Amino acid sequence: MYLAVDGGGSKIAAVAYTDEMRPVCKARSGGVNITQNSPDDIVLHIKDCVGQLKPFLAEPVFVDEVFIGDRERFEQELRLAVKVESIRLIPEPVAGLYAGACRQNGILALSGTGSDVFIIKDGKVAGSVGGWGPVMGDQGSGVWIGLQAMRAVCRQSNGWGEKTMLMDLLSDYFGTSLAKYPPPYVVKAPAPYAIAAKLVPLAAKAAHEGDSVALDIFRRAGENMARQLEALLARFGPTNEREIVLCGGAWKAHPLMRESCEAYMRRIDSAFTLKPPCFEHVLAGPALRLMEKGMNEREVKLTLADRFPDMVIDSGGLFS
Repeated sequence: MYLAVDGGGSKIAAVAYTDEMRPVCKARSGGVNITQNSPDDIVLHIKDCVGQLKPFLAEPVFVDEVFIGDRERFEQELRLAVKVESIRLIPEPVAGLYAGACRQNGILALSGTGSDVFIIKDGKVAGSVGGWGPVMGDQGSGVWIGLQAMRAVCRQSNGWGEKTMLMDLLSDYFGTSLAKYPPPYVVKAPAPYAIAAKLVPLAAKAAHEGDSVALDIFRRAGENMARQLEALLARFGPTNEREIVLCGGAWKAHPLMRESCEAYMRRIDSAFTLKPPCFEHVLAGPALRLMEKGMNEREVKLTLADRFPDMVIDSGGLFS
């Protein structure tokens, strides 16, 4: 029995499966990264996830783990619940390429709760830019997008910012008017960046309805990711790779983010293209297991799509 786990700022997800890649059970709970979750919430989310898995894991499991958070606590809870044969940690960017493109070489642009970009060679990170966290970096990430939305509302409230429908959307979300003062619980929150990340759908709603402020946020998010990619190639290139694999939920919020990033990169080289991930991040472990069996990229993609159809993100990428 095998168990694939993906833990990060917004969620912890897991899927158990057999050697034939047949799903046994799935689990999902809240985030486990301390920058976006309180310590108490992290423990609750870990216990909830393990509790969902426990009834289905009667035999020993081999674990593939992608974990940005309290990994030790998760492994402790997992070992209390089931017999663990081994645990293998897959670095987050490498996992993004495995699940996103089912290959071991490429360029990855990650924008989830945080943001960074990578060149990956032979399943190892050969170079990276970003990853400084929400205080010092994470430009173009979900947290960054949420912060820009809150700051746009604050500027309008103070009389020096453009009017935006984000004012009404965020006021409704927080249950109080933001026309004069910020909600106290935002200012005093133990995990304020978690609040910012949760505002991305509201920013996306405003953008989809044509709000110029929200559209500008997503345009700048894409350009911020492109600038990091440009720096990556300048520092760690050259590389023949021209396909950039996307990873992280922020890319899904509004198409302008991807469009502005791709337009910037094509000004550098017209051959650059941005590709959405083929599968959810949690399938990095199964993808690696299949590659280790000698399957090529196409075979891995088709096998995963057949066994885990509900975890396909970009079906068009299965045949590219």
